Amino acid sequence: MRRPTALLSVVVLMSLLNALGWAIIDWRAPTARTVFLTNTAMILAGYVVIWFLWQGRNWARILVLLTSVLALVNLLTWGKLGIVGDLMIGSEAALAVFLLIWLNTANVRAYFKMNSTGGLNR
Repeated sequence: MRRPTALLSVVVLMSLLNALGWAIIDWRAPTARTVFLTNTAMILAGYVVIWFLWQGRNWARILVLLTSVLALVNLLTWGKLGIVGDLMIGSEAALAVFLLIWLNTANVRAYFKMNSTGGLNR
């Protein structure tokens, strides 16, 4: 089974939005270094999941679905992180809505399930 055509666009968008975690750090705060290290660890973990999503692993699809729900919950913090934070939260929420629908379509689910059970990735 061939990789879904939208998957490339999805992983590119996810990769770009993933790095926005660095954009919301208040470098003047006394905890900036800790926030930077925490955000960096989370960003790196995000790239690992994105890589395995690209590889067609179903567990990565499930993690992305769970993260998409979290992105929608993050809308509750709208207006508390400034304009950059609002842009990040809004962008992630918009992508989350798409992912919650697209990753649950029959052909996309079939692709990920086939790859997770030993099928071909290409």
